[in-house]
Amino acid sequence: MPDTPSPRRGRPIRLPRETVVTAATRLLDTGGAEAFSMRRLADELGTSTAAIYHHFPTKAALFTVVLGALADDLQRPELPDPPRDRLIAIVCYLVDTLDQLPWVADILVTGQSFGRSAMWMLNEFVDAANELGATDRKAGYMYFTVWRFVVGELMSRRAARARRDTEPAQPYWSDLITTDQLTDFPTVERLLPQWADIRAEFRTETAIADVIDGLIAGIPGASLT
Repeated sequence: MPDTPSPRRGRPIRLPRETVVTAATRLLDTGGAEAFSMRRLADELGTSTAAIYHHFPTKAALFTVVLGALADDLQRPELPDPPRDRLIAIVCYLVDTLDQLPWVADILVTGQSFGRSAMWMLNEFVDAANELGATDRKAGYMYFTVWRFVVGELMSRRAARARRDTEPAQPYWSDLITTDQLTDFPTVERLLPQWADIRAEFRTETAIADVIDGLIAGIPGASLT
Protein backbone atom coordinates (compact mmCIF):
# COMPACT_ATOMS: atom_id res chain seq x y z
CA MET A 1 0.00 0.00 0.00
CA PRO A 2 1.28 3.52 -0.74
CA ASP A 3 2.40 5.68 2.14
CA THR A 4 -0.38 8.11 3.05
CA PRO A 5 -0.58 10.59 5.91
CA SER A 6 -2.27 9.29 9.04
CA PRO A 7 -5.29 11.28 10.27
CA ARG A 8 -4.14 14.16 12.43
CA ARG A 9 -4.83 13.82 16.14
CA GLY A 10 -3.99 17.12 17.71
CA ARG A 11 -0.89 19.01 16.71
CA PRO A 12 1.94 16.77 15.42
CA ILE A 13 5.32 16.90 17.07
CA ARG A 14 7.51 19.32 15.16
CA LEU A 15 10.83 17.89 14.01
CA PRO A 16 13.71 19.74 12.40
CA ARG A 17 13.84 19.01 8.68
CA GLU A 18 17.49 17.95 8.98
CA THR A 19 16.58 15.36 11.63
CA VAL A 20 14.10 13.74 9.26
CA VAL A 21 16.65 13.66 6.42
CA THR A 22 19.35 12.15 8.65
CA ALA A 23 17.05 9.43 9.96
CA ALA A 24 15.78 8.63 6.45
CA THR A 25 19.35 8.27 5.19
CA ARG A 26 20.19 5.95 8.08
CA LEU A 27 17.18 3.72 7.33
CA LEU A 28 18.03 3.60 3.65
CA ASP A 29 21.63 2.68 4.44
CA THR A 30 20.59 -0.19 6.68
CA GLY A 31 17.42 -1.49 5.04
CA GLY A 32 17.39 -0.26 1.46
CA ALA A 33 14.73 1.56 -0.51
CA GLU A 34 12.29 -1.35 -0.77
CA ALA A 35 11.96 -1.69 3.01
CA PHE A 36 11.60 2.05 3.56
CA SER A 37 8.26 3.60 4.48
CA MET A 38 7.11 6.84 6.05
CA ARG A 39 5.56 4.82 8.89
CA ARG A 40 8.87 3.11 9.61
CA LEU A 41 10.62 6.47 9.54
CA ALA A 42 8.07 7.91 11.96
CA ASP A 43 8.61 4.95 14.31
CA GLU A 44 12.38 5.48 14.09
CA LEU A 45 11.90 9.11 15.14
CA GLY A 46 9.25 8.36 17.75
CA THR A 47 6.71 10.62 16.09
CA SER A 48 3.70 10.52 13.77
CA THR A 49 3.75 10.36 10.01
CA ALA A 50 2.01 13.75 10.05
CA ALA A 51 5.16 15.32 11.50
CA ILE A 52 7.13 13.98 8.55
CA TYR A 53 4.56 14.95 5.93
CA HIS A 54 4.74 18.46 7.39
CA HIS A 55 8.18 18.71 5.72
CA PHE A 56 7.81 16.23 2.86
CA PRO A 57 4.39 15.70 1.24
CA THR A 58 5.55 12.54 -0.58
CA LYS A 59 8.23 9.89 -0.24
CA ALA A 60 9.64 10.99 -3.58
CA ALA A 61 10.08 14.53 -2.25
CA LEU A 62 11.93 13.20 0.79
CA PHE A 63 14.17 11.01 -1.36
CA THR A 64 15.07 13.99 -3.56
CA VAL A 65 16.31 15.91 -0.51
CA VAL A 66 18.16 12.84 0.80
CA LEU A 67 19.92 12.42 -2.55
CA GLY A 68 20.76 16.12 -2.61
CA ALA A 69 22.36 15.92 0.83
CA LEU A 70 24.31 12.86 -0.26
CA ALA A 71 25.55 14.68 -3.36
CA ASP A 72 27.09 17.35 -1.15
CA ASP A 73 29.27 14.65 0.45
CA LEU A 74 30.43 13.09 -2.81
CA GLN A 75 33.71 14.25 -4.25
CA ARG A 76 33.52 15.01 -7.93
CA PRO A 77 36.24 13.28 -9.93
CA GLU A 78 38.70 15.08 -12.13
CA LEU A 79 37.58 14.45 -15.69
CA PRO A 80 39.88 14.20 -18.72
CA ASP A 81 39.74 16.89 -21.40
CA PRO A 82 39.03 14.78 -24.52
CA PRO A 83 35.22 14.51 -24.75
CA ARG A 84 35.19 10.78 -25.54
CA ASP A 85 37.37 10.01 -22.53
CA ARG A 86 35.24 12.32 -20.42
CA LEU A 87 32.07 10.40 -21.34
CA ILE A 88 33.71 7.12 -20.38
CA ALA A 89 34.99 8.55 -17.09
CA ILE A 90 31.53 9.90 -16.17
CA VAL A 91 29.85 6.54 -16.73
CA CYS A 92 32.60 4.66 -14.85
CA TYR A 93 32.22 7.06 -11.93
CA LEU A 94 28.45 6.59 -11.99
CA VAL A 95 28.74 2.79 -11.89
CA ASP A 96 31.36 2.71 -9.13
CA THR A 97 29.53 5.26 -6.98
CA LEU A 98 26.11 3.61 -7.23
CA ASP A 99 27.66 0.19 -6.65
CA GLN A 100 28.68 1.42 -3.20
CA LEU A 101 25.22 2.91 -2.59
CA PRO A 102 22.71 0.35 -3.92
CA TRP A 103 19.72 2.06 -2.34
CA VAL A 104 20.46 5.20 -4.38
CA ALA A 105 20.24 3.22 -7.60
CA ASP A 106 16.95 1.70 -6.43
CA ILE A 107 15.55 5.20 -5.94
CA LEU A 108 16.88 6.68 -9.17
CA VAL A 109 15.60 3.83 -11.33
CA THR A 110 12.00 4.70 -10.41
CA GLY A 111 12.42 8.06 -12.17
CA GLN A 112 10.51 9.84 -9.38
CA SER A 113 13.41 11.41 -7.50
CA PHE A 114 16.71 12.99 -8.44
CA GLY A 115 19.87 14.30 -6.82
CA ARG A 116 22.19 17.16 -7.64
CA SER A 117 24.96 14.64 -8.33
CA ALA A 118 22.82 13.15 -11.09
CA MET A 119 22.21 16.61 -12.53
CA TRP A 120 25.95 17.34 -12.47
CA MET A 121 26.74 14.12 -14.31
CA LEU A 122 23.98 14.70 -16.86
CA ASN A 123 25.23 18.24 -17.44
CA GLU A 124 28.82 17.07 -17.95
CA PHE A 125 27.74 14.19 -20.16
CA VAL A 126 25.65 16.36 -22.48
CA ASP A 127 28.41 18.99 -22.71
CA ALA A 128 30.94 16.33 -23.74
CA ALA A 129 28.56 14.84 -26.29
CA ASN A 130 27.90 18.34 -27.67
CA GLU A 131 31.64 18.80 -28.18
CA LEU A 132 31.60 15.67 -30.33
CA GLY A 133 28.84 17.15 -32.49
CA ALA A 134 25.74 15.66 -30.85
CA THR A 135 22.60 17.76 -30.58
CA ASP A 136 21.04 18.05 -27.14
CA ARG A 137 18.40 15.52 -28.19
CA LYS A 138 21.04 13.04 -29.39
CA ALA A 139 23.09 13.60 -26.23
CA GLY A 140 20.00 12.90 -24.13
CA TYR A 141 19.44 9.66 -26.02
CA MET A 142 23.06 8.71 -25.42
CA TYR A 143 22.65 9.31 -21.68
CA PHE A 144 19.45 7.23 -21.54
CA THR A 145 21.28 4.42 -23.32
CA VAL A 146 24.24 4.35 -20.94
CA TRP A 147 21.91 4.70 -17.92
CA ARG A 148 20.26 1.44 -18.91
CA PHE A 149 23.70 -0.15 -19.23
CA VAL A 150 24.52 1.16 -15.74
CA VAL A 151 21.36 -0.34 -14.25
CA GLY A 152 22.13 -3.71 -15.84
CA GLU A 153 25.73 -3.64 -14.60
CA LEU A 154 24.61 -2.81 -11.07
CA MET A 155 22.06 -5.63 -11.09
CA SER A 156 24.73 -8.05 -12.36
CA ARG A 157 27.19 -7.03 -9.65
CA ARG A 158 24.54 -7.37 -6.96
CA ALA A 159 23.56 -10.83 -8.21
CA ALA A 160 27.21 -11.90 -8.37
CA ARG A 161 27.77 -10.87 -4.75
CA ALA A 162 24.63 -12.69 -3.65
CA ARG A 163 25.78 -15.79 -5.53
CA ARG A 164 29.20 -15.69 -3.86
CA ASP A 165 27.65 -15.23 -0.42
CA THR A 166 25.45 -18.30 -0.82
CA GLU A 167 26.69 -21.55 0.73
CA PRO A 168 27.38 -23.47 -1.38
CA ALA A 169 28.02 -20.92 -4.13
CA GLN A 170 25.36 -21.03 -6.83
CA PRO A 171 26.53 -22.08 -10.31
CA TYR A 172 25.99 -20.09 -13.50
CA TRP A 173 23.56 -21.33 -16.14
CA SER A 174 26.51 -22.22 -18.36
CA ASP A 175 27.71 -24.66 -15.70
CA LEU A 176 24.36 -26.45 -15.64
CA ILE A 177 23.38 -26.76 -19.28
CA THR A 178 24.27 -29.96 -21.15
CA THR A 179 25.09 -30.50 -24.81
CA ASP A 180 21.96 -32.61 -25.39
CA GLN A 181 19.92 -29.52 -24.47
CA LEU A 182 21.62 -27.58 -27.26
CA THR A 183 20.92 -29.88 -30.18
CA ASP A 184 18.84 -27.21 -31.90
CA PHE A 185 21.35 -24.44 -31.11
CA PRO A 186 24.68 -25.38 -32.71
CA THR A 187 26.17 -21.89 -32.41
CA VAL A 188 25.54 -21.82 -28.65
CA GLU A 189 26.93 -25.34 -28.35
CA ARG A 190 30.12 -24.20 -30.08
CA LEU A 191 30.40 -21.15 -27.87
CA LEU A 192 29.62 -22.83 -24.55
CA PRO A 193 33.12 -24.17 -23.77
CA GLN A 194 34.44 -20.61 -24.04
CA TRP A 195 31.71 -19.00 -21.96
CA ALA A 196 33.52 -19.10 -18.60
CA ASP A 197 36.56 -17.40 -20.14
CA ILE A 198 34.39 -14.78 -21.84
CA ARG A 199 32.70 -14.03 -18.54
CA ALA A 200 36.05 -13.81 -16.72
CA GLU A 201 37.46 -11.44 -19.33
CA PHE A 202 34.64 -8.91 -18.94
CA ARG A 203 35.80 -5.50 -17.73
CA THR A 204 33.29 -2.78 -16.98
CA GLU A 205 35.44 0.08 -18.25
CA THR A 206 36.12 -1.70 -21.54
CA ALA A 207 32.41 -2.40 -22.01
CA ILE A 208 31.57 1.23 -21.25
CA ALA A 209 34.12 2.37 -23.83
CA ASP A 210 32.56 0.03 -26.40
CA VAL A 211 29.08 1.42 -25.70
CA ILE A 212 30.30 5.02 -25.85
CA ASP A 213 32.19 4.39 -29.10
CA GLY A 214 29.09 2.87 -30.64
CA LEU A 215 27.02 5.90 -29.65
CA ILE A 216 29.65 8.34 -30.94
CA ALA A 217 29.62 6.49 -34.27
CA GLY A 218 25.98 7.54 -34.58
CA ILE A 219 26.86 11.25 -34.40
CA PRO A 220 27.21 12.64 -37.94
CA GLY A 221 30.81 13.72 -38.56
CA ALA A 222 32.09 12.59 -35.15
CA SER A 223 35.49 10.95 -34.85
CA LEU A 224 36.90 8.67 -32.16
CA THR A 225 40.41 10.06 -32.66
